[in-house]
Amino acid sequence: MGTEEEIQFGLSDKTGALMMINKKERQILREILSMTMNSKGGKGYLTRKFGPEAVEIAENLLEALEG
Repeated sequence: MGTEEEIQFGLSDKTGALMMINKKERQILREILSMTMNSKGGKGYLTRKFGPEAVEIAENLLEALEG
């Protein structure tokens, strides 16, 4: 069995593509998403850049990373 650092976490998107990220990548992604979702400007940027559904997607992703 691998160390905790080597354990991969699978994320999939609507296309079914699977992205594997390690613990350090999860921590960084979780921190970036947390800062973005706690900022009105961050949510606004996501909406402008990716559309209104992006905020919900980001919230779901953050929840998955925390759980």
